[in-house]
Amino acid sequence: MRGDRIPFSQILPLIDLALLVILVFVPITLTALHLYEASKGADQVHIHTADSDISLPRNEIVPLAIRLATVPKAHTMMAINLPGALIQWLISLPSRTPQSGWHPQALLLETWDALVFPFFALPFWWLVGCGFDVLIHKERLHWSCLLIGTVLSGLCLAAVIAFCFPMSAADRADLTLPVKGFLGWTIAFAVLPIAWIAQSIRKRRNRSAGTAPP
Repeated sequence: MRGDRIPFSQILPLIDLALLVILVFVPITLTALHLYEASKGADQVHIHTADSDISLPRNEIVPLAIRLATVPKAHTMMAINLPGALIQWLISLPSRTPQSGWHPQALLLETWDALVFPFFALPFWWLVGCGFDVLIHKERLHWSCLLIGTVLSGLCLAAVIAFCFPMSAADRADLTLPVKGFLGWTIAFAVLPIAWIAQSIRKRRNRSAGTAPP
């Protein structure tokens, strides 16, 4: 790596983790602090909603804050980190729950997905970052990255095409975020073959000019 510039292979995973902090961890913290403040030091906190009044033990404030902050964000976090579903599937295989997805019994599936998918997707963010490094910083791309990126881009594109088949309006509404996720990652993974083509073009030009490739 030349100079002090930070490669995209490091920047994109950091952005992914920053989104996790902003979209999940910060709301959890703020919700917990609000509930602790509402309890005013009592052993129970009373929560008033439009439908009911709930009395919650003070020691259950944090678990409730985690549920309240993660469940609404689960589908968004999964769409942003969609390739993490592959890691989740592999983890679920030993438990024989690959379809529903394994998760700790103490956590809701939505909570688990919102918390761990950003970590599961880190290798894929790194991979896409390598493609950007080739395009922008003119780094070298190994053929294995090209192969993985091309295969993953093709799989995501196939998923988008499959979702485009006729379906009911309700099913289409439920699949809006997954379709956007697959489409976004199709484009992201396509950076790898594009970078390989750009690298090949640079090599030909360098050979024609009689200079060593960068």
